[in-house]
Amino acid sequence: MTADRSAAPAVFPASKPHRFQALDAWRGICAVCVALEHLKTTSLVHDNALILRSYRFVDFFFVLSGFVIAYAYGERMQADRAAIKPFLIRRIGRLWPLHVVVLAALVAVSGAMALAARAGLSLGHFASADKNTLGAIPLNLLLVHGWGFFDHLTWNGQSWSISTELFAYLMFAAVCALAGRRPRQRSSGALWGLAAVLGVAAAFVVALVAPAGMRSTFDFGVARCVYGFMAGVLVCGGWRRYAPKLGTLGELVVVIAVVAAVAWLPAEGWPELLVTPLFAITVWVFASEDGQLSRALRRAWPQAIGAWSYSIYMVHALLMVGFLTAAVIATKRGIPVFGRIDGVAMFVGPAAFTLALTLAYLALVLVVSRFTYRHIELPGQRWFGRWAAASATKPDPART
Repeated sequence: MTADRSAAPAVFPASKPHRFQALDAWRGICAVCVALEHLKTTSLVHDNALILRSYRFVDFFFVLSGFVIAYAYGERMQADRAAIKPFLIRRIGRLWPLHVVVLAALVAVSGAMALAARAGLSLGHFASADKNTLGAIPLNLLLVHGWGFFDHLTWNGQSWSISTELFAYLMFAAVCALAGRRPRQRSSGALWGLAAVLGVAAAFVVALVAPAGMRSTFDFGVARCVYGFMAGVLVCGGWRRYAPKLGTLGELVVVIAVVAAVAWLPAEGWPELLVTPLFAITVWVFASEDGQLSRALRRAWPQAIGAWSYSIYMVHALLMVGFLTAAVIATKRGIPVFGRIDGVAMFVGPAAFTLALTLAYLALVLVVSRFTYRHIELPGQRWFGRWAAASATKPDPART
């Protein structure tokens, strides 16, 4: 769900770097919806059809990532295969530092809960589920835990998607290397052709092989990611050739279509695959930033939430563990705020209470995300950025 925001579209001079600011804000809004979907409550917020199916916004992250990665790095890696190594280092530096910090925190919480249980104090089973085994930690550290090695989600469940994004980065680098072997005037066509073949193949796997279809995570999440990522790569090619200027009305139509599709498309079968091309159209339209909605998304708060989006996506599960643990303790002491409905652990209570709890949770997620963005994400990116720069300037032994 991550992407560099420093790329400049060709319509802007190289001296004036341009961020896809409206798309940044889109990513932040989608991350907030995912965080709200994971907080199970009896509140009207969680019962909203859009929030209930916000897992579909993960596919928006994949499409946006493919678009921006292709724009920022595609031509560069086709022209010079030596650019692939720095690219991969930077991408790992974008994903890994926060991932490993949250993983370490969840392992620590799980250990604390296990010790508390041995002392006779059961605090719930949220971070110390049987599936969160010590044996799953190495593959989580290597960011390959979402490649089909497990038959369940492990530790920070939503990190399956960043694991599959790493796979998509490696595949995209390979595609650029293959396309770059063609004559320069034909290399871009080869890139789009390969991306189309891979995207269509991945869509067929999701539709015909994956048991959960577009809800695939630990098993066929890689195919789901490649489908979205390559759709984003193709959108990049289309946007380079024709950047639409549809104004406010066009943007509004796209937003209405996205809300309707996410909220009401059937949760099973091939129709759910339509969210990816719809997200591709959304990226294509909002990349041009041509309407009032884009102008609103470029304001301070949407931009801040966009900057914190990766942190929002990664840290909310850890905070939810704390909320659920507190609810279990309160319930055991006679304050019934925790229960299970249809086997799902959730917060229960009057509508005013669950709404207040939801708002408090969201506020805490934003506060913590702001902190982790500044003190974990940015320093990690700078460190890996220096490593990437050093690898780019290091002489090739084969040429000396």
